Amino acid sequence: MKIGFIGLGNLGHPLAMSLVKAGHDVTVSDLRPECGAAFIEAGAKCSDNIADVCRDAEAVITALPSPEASRAVVEKAGGVFDHLSKGSCWIEMSTTDFEDIQRLSGVALKKGFNVLECPVTGGVHLAHTGEITVLVGGKLDVFEQYRPILEVMGKEVIHLGDIGNASVVKVVTNMLAFIHLVAAGEGMMLAAKQGVDLGAAYRAIRASSGNSFVHETESQLILNGSYNINFTMDLACKDLGFADQIADKLDVPLELGSVTRQIFKRARNLYGGDAWSPQVVKMLEDACKQPLRAPGFPETLVAE
Repeated sequence: MKIGFIGLGNLGHPLAMSLVKAGHDVTVSDLRPECGAAFIEAGAKCSDNIADVCRDAEAVITALPSPEASRAVVEKAGGVFDHLSKGSCWIEMSTTDFEDIQRLSGVALKKGFNVLECPVTGGVHLAHTGEITVLVGGKLDVFEQYRPILEVMGKEVIHLGDIGNASVVKVVTNMLAFIHLVAAGEGMMLAAKQGVDLGAAYRAIRASSGNSFVHETESQLILNGSYNINFTMDLACKDLGFADQIADKLDVPLELGSVTRQIFKRARNLYGGDAWSPQVVKMLEDACKQPLRAPGFPETLVAE
């Protein structure tokens, strides 16, 4: 399939590379020209011209850091909507506001394009091996048409119904992950202050009813001291902001979600927006003067 792919960040890069390695005809684009070198070497094309990316493409995928970036790339003069062929599909893989994707979907449909929203979840390390989970919103027949390329990028591909649904569920999964991250840090700090070996404490929690995917993954990076999950504090605060916005619109009182958002905002003020999101736990380490460290844990995550 001929595919355009815009956005080669921590997530977009491995997703696009999976398509190239699977033999698809891919043209990639990013604001940073150096990001295209690996793709050219792998047999893809690279262009900074959106018209080139869209030319004859059966699908154009965007994986961008914010709704503002997505709107600029697809709606602005000379953007995707000005160059995509009728009958082709815009696939939005960014984490975005559900009302925004619904509005943009309406614009695209009027222009004769198909639309799928396909945010992903499970961690950047799983994107490198094609094992990440793809959440899909959009018409079922369009989903079935493009399912093969989604299954190249992800191990589990889940159709959630209409446009907007996948964006809401993606925000829900991220909100839960951030809540679990704060909780894992507090739990390990209690063990550390008691003098428990943190390697043993990690294994005990992992084998218990208190375990979580976040503990199994991100707690390892905290115990290593790298915190490097390839996901920044800015992105975490953005997603928690989306959760609060959705809750307001749907009249759902979020207690844990709202408190967790405030905790992350404090951490961002202390360590900066580019700090890795697990550094939210560093606030507790600093307050308690107790680093959470144990030998034998990895600096980065690698899919098994």
